[in-house]
Amino acid sequence: MNGEHFTIDEVCKLLSISRPTLNSYRRKHGIREVKTKGRVLFRKVDILSQLYHPMETEHPKADFTVLSDFAVEDIEVAPDVFDVRRIGVLDPFGAVCLLCCLRVRIDQKAHVHILVGRDSASFALLGMNFFGELTRVSSEYVHYDAELLSDVSLTTPEIITPLHLVGYRGGEKGILDDIFARLRDQGFSENLRASLGWTLGELADNATTHAGGPCYFVLSSTAGPCKCLTLTIGDAGAGIPVTLKSNKHYKDLGDFEAFISAFKSNVSSWDETHKRGKGLNDLLSIAKGNSAWVRAETNGMGVFFDFREGAGRVAARHAGTSTKGTRYSMALIDSQFEYVTKKEINAFLDAFLEAQ
Repeated sequence: MNGEHFTIDEVCKLLSISRPTLNSYRRKHGIREVKTKGRVLFRKVDILSQLYHPMETEHPKADFTVLSDFAVEDIEVAPDVFDVRRIGVLDPFGAVCLLCCLRVRIDQKAHVHILVGRDSASFALLGMNFFGELTRVSSEYVHYDAELLSDVSLTTPEIITPLHLVGYRGGEKGILDDIFARLRDQGFSENLRASLGWTLGELADNATTHAGGPCYFVLSSTAGPCKCLTLTIGDAGAGIPVTLKSNKHYKDLGDFEAFISAFKSNVSSWDETHKRGKGLNDLLSIAKGNSAWVRAETNGMGVFFDFREGAGRVAARHAGTSTKGTRYSMALIDSQFEYVTKKEINAFLDAFLEAQ
């Protein structure tokens, strides 16, 4: 299959129909064929927009959020064809996972097709500027029915900063003043704004330093009994295990052990003279001190740090996508912060690793 066309066999497999049935559908819907070197091909956009309809009884709407185990690959109905109509609920974590997955495909010169509808997931992606960011530098390789969503006027007050690219170290600083002004207007405290600025700066620095490319972030607010922000950020770089194990001190670690160990203080892919490796530890300190949570994933592995009750717990999770790179989603609660030491976080992580 090439980027723009399906073969006859590929259409039959996608639709689970025979060739005679396909011929009947072609006549009924006026689908034109394209002949190339004696082969009969069909434009993907024609087949997907006119013939492909998921069976709701077989494919119920899925929850693609921080707390779910759903993955991007679950909506890939054919190679490089993603049906977001199968998603019922989608949050920024799901959107960033999907964006990173598609960016990897596009970087490999693959044409990606996104099946959208007038539904909640498509509207959520539109409200987060997902399509704008995805097509900004790669419109040649991105295909979706933009007209279907062209008349949708969305107000998404929970999205404070829609999908935004950070292309270089420190690139997030240019937008922080605007973010702080919005948060101040919404009544968020100065302490929370400071924690957000540090967290975004640290995660963006990690991504642009180690990933060898840009990262994307979304900032949203969460309704509930307390004022809360959710920061989601992701990249499609080499991933934590690869970068950490480039340091000879950690080269013998298993991938999952390297993933968790990266959250310890003074653990870094840099050598000791650079005095790096405190950022992810401080990230967990903020989450624990705020009775919040962090979801992280890298190279097909996921973990959820939950400090909402007591001393906290950590659990391995399915990743939102098997795509290489690293993605985080973190809650920032506007409440009194309890200081947590690096030693406490290290002990917490050691106990988890020993239990594995």
